[in-house]
Amino acid sequence: MTSPLPEDTSARSTDWRKRVEVPFVIAGAVLVFVLMGLSVADAFLRSVINSPIFGANDYAQIILSFIVAVSFPLCVLSGRLIAIDTLLRYFPGKLQVFLDWASSLLGVVMLAYLAWRAFFNALEAASFGETTLLLQLPYAPSYYAVALGCGLSAMVLLLERLAK
Repeated sequence: MTSPLPEDTSARSTDWRKRVEVPFVIAGAVLVFVLMGLSVADAFLRSVINSPIFGANDYAQIILSFIVAVSFPLCVLSGRLIAIDTLLRYFPGKLQVFLDWASSLLGVVMLAYLAWRAFFNALEAASFGETTLLLQLPYAPSYYAVALGCGLSAMVLLLERLAK
């Protein structure tokens, strides 16, 4: 036998995390650089030749919504969710475990609710034809992206909690 069971389980745990995390990191980096390039180009063109990019704010709104959608799962995967646990260490061990579970489940419920609301907002935006002001870019894909990001975050948070 080359390795004990806990290391094998850890390796499998890390493997699925990497398969989920890497595409989100790449997508997030690309989106942030596109937004940065758009902002710099718009400011440069506005300052130098007094001709800003038409609809740059519309593009920025849509790109930002996709950045937020990508950020939710990455926050969960990196353990960057906010939990205030300053008093937790003074509680008995069993109560600490219970409160840890309760906060994780509350996070799952909140993320699932956000996914549900974003999905129905996407349906409404699509049915009403809701668009940005200048370029008439549809809002529905942004809502769908946020719904997907929140839903995936809820699933990852639940899987991580169950794996502990």
